[in-house]
Amino acid sequence: MDNLYVDMNGLIHPCCHDTAPLPEPENEEEMIERILTQLDILVKVARPRKCLILCIDGVAPRSKLNQQRSRRFRAADERMEGDALAKTVSRTIVKEHKLPRPQSRKKWDHNVITPSTPFMERVAIALEWFIVKQVNDDPLWKKLVVVFSDAHVPGEGEHKIMQYIRSLRSQPGYDHTTSHAICGMDADLVCLGLSTHEEHVSILRNQLTETFQGDPDRFCYFDLGQYREALREDFSSIKNGDFERIIDDFVFLCFFVGNDFLPHVPLISIKTKGIESLLDHYVREFDAHGYLTEHGEVHYDRLRIFLKAFVKTRMGDLQKEYYGVVRGKERAKVNVEERCKSMEVEIENLLANTTMDRQEKSDSLFRQMLSLRKERKNLVADKEPLGFSYLSDFRVQYYESKFGWSRDSPEFEANIAKCCGEYLRGVQWVMRYYTRGCPSWEWYYPYYYSPLLEDLAAFKETVNVQMNISAPLHPVEQLLAVLPRSSVHGLPEVLQPAVLDPNSVLGKFYPDKVDVDFSEANFAYQGVLRIPFIDSTELRLARESLADLEEDCGFSLVFLNEAHPAARHLQKIVTPLKNKTGFLPVTEEVVKAVPIGGSFGVYESGWVPHGKLSCPDKPLRKYLVSKSIAPPHVRGFVSAVKDNQTLSFTFELDTRVEYNPVLVRERTKKAQKRAQRKKRAREETEPAEPATSATEGRTESPRKKTNTKRKKTK
Repeated sequence: MDNLYVDMNGLIHPCCHDTAPLPEPENEEEMIERILTQLDILVKVARPRKCLILCIDGVAPRSKLNQQRSRRFRAADERMEGDALAKTVSRTIVKEHKLPRPQSRKKWDHNVITPSTPFMERVAIALEWFIVKQVNDDPLWKKLVVVFSDAHVPGEGEHKIMQYIRSLRSQPGYDHTTSHAICGMDADLVCLGLSTHEEHVSILRNQLTETFQGDPDRFCYFDLGQYREALREDFSSIKNGDFERIIDDFVFLCFFVGNDFLPHVPLISIKTKGIESLLDHYVREFDAHGYLTEHGEVHYDRLRIFLKAFVKTRMGDLQKEYYGVVRGKERAKVNVEERCKSMEVEIENLLANTTMDRQEKSDSLFRQMLSLRKERKNLVADKEPLGFSYLSDFRVQYYESKFGWSRDSPEFEANIAKCCGEYLRGVQWVMRYYTRGCPSWEWYYPYYYSPLLEDLAAFKETVNVQMNISAPLHPVEQLLAVLPRSSVHGLPEVLQPAVLDPNSVLGKFYPDKVDVDFSEANFAYQGVLRIPFIDSTELRLARESLADLEEDCGFSLVFLNEAHPAARHLQKIVTPLKNKTGFLPVTEEVVKAVPIGGSFGVYESGWVPHGKLSCPDKPLRKYLVSKSIAPPHVRGFVSAVKDNQTLSFTFELDTRVEYNPVLVRERTKKAQKRAQRKKRAREETEPAEPATSATEGRTESPRKKTNTKRKKTK
């Protein structure tokens, strides 16, 4: 691959958990060691030729805030429940089984993996050092231009990556045969990758184990180029269709099965094959509704036609899916009971073992008994009735049970219409977010559930798609918005007393008890937390009464070895900025040499050229040096740099790039020759197949054959 993009949060989270075969890390130093080691492995596996782009999540748009808040409050509750269960199990082992007290340590708070907590600041510093170290010492890294965007740059990691690719495509001199590998575990990377309209994009991810965890040592590629061709075949019955517009419609329809910003429409989910139903209907009825989007904008009149016909023809399928949800609850109970019986047998075998060391026996028993109790507590399939159905009078039942709107209220229909308007506005927000970047930092969907499909189809009012771009929250304000009281240590000390005091100006933002809807859930983590939405203006006013914040103007960084061919070009760009702030745009000659687009500036607090450098994280340095079992190259991550040959610059992307949903197949002479060689090799080994259309007769990508083995790996 030419460029490797890493969504760092997808790498950081597994390194801070007990990801098999590795146990839970003992301390933060071990977590950071795992992060650096995993990044080192990743680069060795992917072997990027030109650029390495590392992106950590920054402040998220307001529309993501409630999801982040819900996740962290849920994690805090689970941690408290887990601690209570652990104490109960420990007492049982000591009193009933007369064994020593089990050895266990306090659980680390994973909620601190949030932008601008002390832990994430430490991770960012360690990563910056690691980049400088590797660009100095590692032959592979010396050939790369490394871009690093930490949590002080607003935006989610995967969307920073998309912004980078969009900015790159708009640069004069960009080579459209550039290949991109995006590393991350998020499912929406498929849709985001398709929305780039680039031909050579792959998703690199950890191979899943039997327990659906990522294996840290095994990887697989998902080739979006081959996936595009599979989609082309699926949509081939649409005659004379613009395939790039069909791709946009495909991405758009995926929003209805749920995403990070909008709840899924009832019974239209991945498990119930909702996306298959939507796409099948799209193809069958294409002549009636046409394209649903154009250049990232939604055609609401066409969408209404599409949804009306879908509801009319698919209502029977939805009713069948209701029975499927009910049966799924029964299956979940049976599966959990089977797992629990298996655990009980293991516990009995442990208790019967008379040769095992008593402390070892106590610890093993503790793990098994705790897992058993958590398994049973996690099952909520029969905790609440479903609350609605698609069988009789379901519309009124749905809005009464989910929204609390009485059918007798004169505002009943008006409330539903308002909800539909916000949801339809939301799908436009998401479409713009995927194709252009964040259209508004302040907009969010103000409900916990979506309206019904039939109401979306019947909505005839004009959808308000005007959005104020506004500005992202300050990182500290986002921390106040998403962290629960139990994670107060992730906040600046000056704000911690106000968070802990229920009667302070911040007290009302931290409810002690949160209502959870388990009606559609089989397991506790699937419940919907009806946690109050944060009023960001009110939160800011409360914070201002307690403390002032420095402006947080983050910028990305670029690192490369001074011997790199692009080094002199970048130094030439920033020469007029000596002793000044600001950015100057990249030149075409740089873009031709390295696939990077944006503007560069002077990194005033950068790493001194030709100076002696030491790892700034002293506890990490001490930990790795004293860890005798660590491989020599891992201990070398923190060894000093005697003569720094890494150049560093500030970097800023162009965020005003227009959406260009066109697949460009321009080829350089070198790429054309490579394609011809590939074609001749195929002709020698494969019989030629007649092309049925101009599209199908095109020469394959020059890199397409190289992905055959990767496909088999998947």
